[in-house]
Amino acid sequence: MTRVVAAITISLDGYGTGPNDGPGNGLGDGGERLHYLVFGDPWSYEAAPTGEATGADKEYLDGGIARAGAVVVGRGMDEAAEAWGGQNPIGVPLFVVTHQPVDAPSQGGFTFVDGLDEAITRARRPGRIGRRRRARDPSGD
Repeated sequence: MTRVVAAITISLDGYGTGPNDGPGNGLGDGGERLHYLVFGDPWSYEAAPTGEATGADKEYLDGGIARAGAVVVGRGMDEAAEAWGGQNPIGVPLFVVTHQPVDAPSQGGFTFVDGLDEAITRARRPGRIGRRRRARDPSGD
């Protein structure tokens, strides 16, 4: 049986973004610091990230992606990230939950679905188990 794992980066006081998050300011005012681990250095929306994860941060991120068979995000995250420039940045199927799937682009490695239940069902389909897990456990259990 496949597992559904939820993950989010939050501050110690429980916030996932800074104030005023939205398109063009996806992580809100000052929210970039929650994701320094992804880019290896401080960054901001005014200056594009130039680094990448290193050391323990890279090991953690790479391990999470390797175990993921698919990723599910909400329309708000997709819009705040400005659809990642039209290309799926994750490397595994990416499902975007929205009640407006007719507006979804047909390319870029995204699948827009109408509801969380549909996203989870489609993400759990056989063949969506991460490569490393499949190598350890061919049954997918």
